[in-house]
Amino acid sequence: MNSGFFSKRFIVLVGKGGVGKSTMAASIGLAAARSGKKTLIAELNTTEKVPLLFEKSAVGYQIQPIAENLYCLNIQPEPALREYGLMKLRIRAAYNVVFENDFMRKLLRLVPGMNELLLIGKAWHLEQERDRSGQPVWDCIVVDAPATGHGISLLRLPHVILDAVDKGPLAEDAGKIRDLLTDPRRTTLNIVTLPEEMPYQESLELLRQTEEVLKMPLGFLLINQVWPEVMDDRELDILNAYRDGHRGAQQADGAAECVRYMVGRRKLQDEYLEKLKLRFRLPAIEIPYVFQESFGPSAIETIALHLEKEIERHERQ
Repeated sequence: MNSGFFSKRFIVLVGKGGVGKSTMAASIGLAAARSGKKTLIAELNTTEKVPLLFEKSAVGYQIQPIAENLYCLNIQPEPALREYGLMKLRIRAAYNVVFENDFMRKLLRLVPGMNELLLIGKAWHLEQERDRSGQPVWDCIVVDAPATGHGISLLRLPHVILDAVDKGPLAEDAGKIRDLLTDPRRTTLNIVTLPEEMPYQESLELLRQTEEVLKMPLGFLLINQVWPEVMDDRELDILNAYRDGHRGAQQADGAAECVRYMVGRRKLQDEYLEKLKLRFRLPAIEIPYVFQESFGPSAIETIALHLEKEIERHERQ
C-alpha cells in the first residue's frame, strides 16, 4: 500500500452518471485510510452521497470524519469563492468591498467556467495544504468528479485558461492546477464504468479526451456491478432437467428462475466486459455486484477489500 496506486496523493474518478463513482470514491478512500493514510474524499458541488454511504449526515462545505482516518466534504462554488477571496485579499473588509457587492456577484456569475475553476481550485488547494512542520495535511485526496461531460470540462479548464491567458494571477493559478493534474508522481485519473452499452460508449470518449486533451496520467478502468458467473450452459441444462423432474415444486421453480435470471444478466455483461478489456489500454478491475438489502458501510468495506486485493495483484504483475 505504500507504492504504486496508493502512493498517489490525488486520485481522480470520472465516469457517466449512475455508474457508481461515489461508491468507488468511498471504497478507495476507505482502502487508503485503512493503510494509515489520512484521506479526504472530495465531492464536487453535487448531492452528497459519500457521507450517507457511511451512515453520516451530509454537511456541505465542511470537512467531517466518516471513518477512522477518513474524511469528506462537498466543494461548492460560493464558499470556495469566499475562501479564495479572503486568502488573496487577507483582510475581510477588503473582501466585502470587492466580492460582496451586487454588481460583482452578478459579474462573477457571468464569467464562463468560474464555478468549475473554483471547484478544481479548491481541490488543488487541499492538496497543497501543509501543517506547521511542512508536511502535507492530507496523505491522499480522492476526487469524485462530476459526470462525463461536465467532469471533462472541469478538468480541461486549466488548459483552456492557459491557452487564452499567459500572464497574471489567473494564469499562475491555472498553471499550478494543470501541473498537479498532469503530474504522474502525484495524480492518477481512473475511469468508472458499467458493462453496458451507454457507459461503454461514454468511457471510450472519456479515454480519448484524457489522452488527447487532458494529458492526465491514467490509473485503472473500474468496471462496477459485475454479476457473478453462476453456472455454465451444461450446469444450467442440469438445473432445468431437475426443475422439469420436480414440476410444481415451488422451491425448485423459484431457484431455477433465480439462477436463469443471474445467468442471463451475466451473459449480457460478458460482451461488454470483453469489449472494455480489448479497447482500453488500462488495467481493468471488475467490481462484483454486492447483494445486500441495504447499501452502506458493510458494502463499502466489501468493495474496499476487493479493490485492495486486485490493485495489489495488478501491481505485482
